[in-house]
Amino acid sequence: MSSHRFSPSQNTHGLIPSLSHGNYPSTWHQSFSNTHISYGNSSIMTTNSSYSHLRSPINSEDSSREDIGIGRRHVYYHQPIARPHERFLNRTMDNCPEHLTSKQRSRWLKAGRNAQLNHRIVSTIEPFQSTEANYNSLTYIHGKTSENHLVGLISKMANVRLYMIDTESDRPTGNNPHTKPALLQIQAIHYETCSTVLLIEIQHLPHYSTSLFGLIQQMCSNIFSPDNKIIAWGDPIKELYSFEQFRLFDISRITKTLNLQDFFNTMWNSAHPHIQACLNRHHVMEDDCSSDEVLICLINSDDIDDDLKPQDSKADFNQCICPDEIRPYKTNNALWSLQKAIQMIFNKALDKALTMNLWSCGLDPHLNTWRTIDDKQTRHALTTYAVNDVFAPTDLYFYLMNTDISSLDTNHIINLNMIYEQPIQNLPKYFVLSDSHGKYFPPYHRTAQYQLVIKSISGLQWNNPWQQELSVNNLIESTSIKSIISTCAGIIFMVGTNSIRSW
Repeated sequence: MSSHRFSPSQNTHGLIPSLSHGNYPSTWHQSFSNTHISYGNSSIMTTNSSYSHLRSPINSEDSSREDIGIGRRHVYYHQPIARPHERFLNRTMDNCPEHLTSKQRSRWLKAGRNAQLNHRIVSTIEPFQSTEANYNSLTYIHGKTSENHLVGLISKMANVRLYMIDTESDRPTGNNPHTKPALLQIQAIHYETCSTVLLIEIQHLPHYSTSLFGLIQQMCSNIFSPDNKIIAWGDPIKELYSFEQFRLFDISRITKTLNLQDFFNTMWNSAHPHIQACLNRHHVMEDDCSSDEVLICLINSDDIDDDLKPQDSKADFNQCICPDEIRPYKTNNALWSLQKAIQMIFNKALDKALTMNLWSCGLDPHLNTWRTIDDKQTRHALTTYAVNDVFAPTDLYFYLMNTDISSLDTNHIINLNMIYEQPIQNLPKYFVLSDSHGKYFPPYHRTAQYQLVIKSISGLQWNNPWQQELSVNNLIESTSIKSIISTCAGIIFMVGTNSIRSW
């Protein structure tokens, strides 16, 4: 039976697993080992030599799960919907059900408009896709994640200080009137072109008393710490609030945040002030409202309507008549959608068709919650959606950090590759191409003399005639690897020699 030993510094954050109150995930997986793990501020100690950061390369090691002895269980799971938007596409005023209340009618029509808008965007614009070359293998976190893998991830992310997050929840139902937290997406940004992506499946976490949960908890505690900056499309604290009940982190320790949605709105408005005709029309509307009654109201009120008195030509206000290319939103305090921001900056379509879905279904195929091949494919689509929802705001973040947005005209379309070309420092850079031996090495390392860019690919061999993408000879000729090599002074290979004995 594994035992826990927590340092006093961690106890002060109230993160010790206990069984004192409820709010447990819907499925528990008991997970015990013979490993004794000590939790400290910066290190993990274990008596099990399998926790070594240097392992022999095994093709299956890239998986975050331990599947030995795990069979399909005869348990029924509700399945996600493959194309949930299709039933909304034909909604109009003419076919709106008559029995709906005014509020229900408004929601019914709004869902139709959103689905129709998304369909138009994805049908006419090139899709936004996260670039696999810019992140390591995706890791699902749940009750079947191996402890070895978590130890490696904690070490790998030890020096990361910038994180992009997003969350997904199941919508309320007749049996459950509240949303159910389901998925926490975390992008650990090692540097601008390399990330580690985690999908924490909240409803499939292990029991709180297990050593596996303790490791997941430590990893999250390290991420959501005062030392790190947490970014989200929206308020990060509000995004995480409903997830704190699962005791993976203490939300009060998150002190450095960035609401990228608000930041983008400010930057966009600064670069795209209202046209003069819009301002003139707005001033005329102000004059029409300047009756004695209104003046008395304004004189005696400290809460002046911002819509009547905009601070400057950059502020949002109602009745805006600016072209959509300049001001796509026409109301005061409008909130930009992530989809619209990606469209306006990169001319890419971020597909939102899967937004309303069963996110607690168990996305990782190794959870064995699927029944058919279609179910597996739907989970793959949901996973792609979840990954894109952290990469899209990350691309916007680096674009805003690296670009003088005020110098761009409204017809300027940004190439996503442009935001990945900022040199960090004028130091010689070496590219390390590794098999799974380098799986837990930080993907970037810098000293006073040089930089290392490390790419680890599980199953990589010197020669693999059956899987060319896992052959060194073919890989170094690929476009993505060539682009890295072209900026480096040399290449270091860290690949096992078994594959060349019969070459």
